[in-house]
Amino acid sequence: MVPSSPTAIRKSRAQAAARPRAHRPANVRGRYAAVSLFAGAGGLDLGAESTERVRVVWANDNERWACETYRRNLGPHMAEGDIRALEVPDVPCDILLAGPPCQDFSQLWNHDGARTARGNLFREVARFLAAMQPAGFVLENVPGLLSANRGAAWTVVRHALRAPASFLYGGPGVRYDLAARVVDMADLGVPQHRERLLVIGTRRDLGVRPPMIPQLAAAGHISAREALEFPPILDDAPNHERGLDSPDVVERLKLIPPGRNYTIIPHDHPLFVKGLISHVYRRLDPDEPSYTVIANGGGGTHGYHYAEPRRLSNRERARLQTFPDTFVFADGGPGRSAYPRVRRQVGNAVPPRAAEIVVGALVQRLQLAGVPLRGARELADVRRATLKLGSLLPATAEKQEAA
Repeated sequence: MVPSSPTAIRKSRAQAAARPRAHRPANVRGRYAAVSLFAGAGGLDLGAESTERVRVVWANDNERWACETYRRNLGPHMAEGDIRALEVPDVPCDILLAGPPCQDFSQLWNHDGARTARGNLFREVARFLAAMQPAGFVLENVPGLLSANRGAAWTVVRHALRAPASFLYGGPGVRYDLAARVVDMADLGVPQHRERLLVIGTRRDLGVRPPMIPQLAAAGHISAREALEFPPILDDAPNHERGLDSPDVVERLKLIPPGRNYTIIPHDHPLFVKGLISHVYRRLDPDEPSYTVIANGGGGTHGYHYAEPRRLSNRERARLQTFPDTFVFADGGPGRSAYPRVRRQVGNAVPPRAAEIVVGALVQRLQLAGVPLRGARELADVRRATLKLGSLLPATAEKQEAA
């Protein structure tokens, strides 16, 4: 039966969007072992495991609260610590997942690219590729990586990913074929315009090219209203903070219609505010995907509801990132720092729905190449061994700022 009313149509589309879209071969058992670098709260890993053909056996990040979130939702195989200080673990790796910090490649910030310490963390991805030689990998970053340092940064990163051993050590080693594409996550079923560079690699000796990244825009984008209202978010849902805005902010937002930002307020109005980017006091358009959910920023950059004069709760931000409501983010307990701790985790994450589609496409290609899947018992044994490896890592939580 075809839905007749606009509300029924929106509900039907939202429910369809919530269903997994990655290809799952019938009558196939087993999964590929994955290792995840810069895993954060686990969006990329959650999406990978949602394909039902991938099991993450070892993950790393050095942000305290993201690691707590990861362990709570995905498992204790998170090794917390500075990746530069860690040895490559002795675990099987068929797929490497990586989302290295992207601030220094972002168009919003200083765009210093590969010159900075954060920008050079791609070398750690190359180190793991050279040592573990996975059949394939997925790397996510911002489009600014392509233009940073007038294109020189991408030239260096591309070399590191194609021939990691040659890049790091000047010798022979594993080589990869690459497919790189800038994708708007809204085209992958995410209710958010979020442009990201996706790089997929397949080991050259396998004889298969990396998959094309599928785009689903023809099926229609998912709007902010569909994401936030179907189903409604329960008042007591975790990470669903409201009432955090000052009276002036509430009154300012009342002057701004849905889909507009601070620029609509007259310059001579007492609540006028200067801004530098379009995100400042920008309210969502209920009938369009959200604008990009960001991790940090001062007043006016939280993202604002289309129907109520307030900032989005972190649960709503997580909905726009396609995290399920059962995925609870660690916030360190009550206090002023709880909201920004979770905001940072949500904004830095890869949307799980997009990750599921992209990793699913890679899985299909690896199966075409005849890369064998691993049994459940082997993967369970690897995870148990991973816990022992994790217990030997230097503790970092005490050294980090709780905020």
